[in-house]
Amino acid sequence: MLAGCQSTKAKDCAGCAYDALLWKTAVDTISLANFPEEEFNAVVHYADFSNAWVTTGNEINITANLLHELSKEQRVAVAAHEIAHLKAGHYFTKVGVSILTSIGFSVLNIFVPGAGFSEYLVKPALVSGFSRSQELEADKMGIEYLNKSGYSPEYFLQLLEVFLKNSGDKTEETSYFSTHPTNEERMQQIINLKKNKD
Repeated sequence: MLAGCQSTKAKDCAGCAYDALLWKTAVDTISLANFPEEEFNAVVHYADFSNAWVTTGNEINITANLLHELSKEQRVAVAAHEIAHLKAGHYFTKVGVSILTSIGFSVLNIFVPGAGFSEYLVKPALVSGFSRSQELEADKMGIEYLNKSGYSPEYFLQLLEVFLKNSGDKTEETSYFSTHPTNEERMQQIINLKKNKD
């Protein structure tokens, strides 16, 4: 089965099939136009936050909260971005960096007792800092996938505007510890890509 629904045992999932269909349709829109020989597993999660992410097995995940916040076209934009993460190997790169950091600090702890605790400070900086460039790359690749699927990059800009609105009045600043570039930075990259294409 290419679409799935995951929730807590206490959650009544009456709308699960509809949600799974919405998400599978978005994922299939990108995959059929760009990777017709590949299968992606579209999974909807029921949780108290809005997010989308990828995991092993070509799994493209989204929370029901985010799914229902977005238009059909914006859901397709999310699918394009997440598939780009998989195609660029970001998931496995991030896992690899995390594992190597843990191994390095385990070895260091042998020679400098107590140094292993520094991993809890250093690892987030290494993994998160690396992720910002991955997000920008996934945005760029996602735009290409959208174009090939017959969708305008404008829908990706609309998606980022939703994220910007959801962040409220909080000022967005990119620090070394942040996992994503600011929405403004991401939007500017897309605007520049559109200008270069025109």
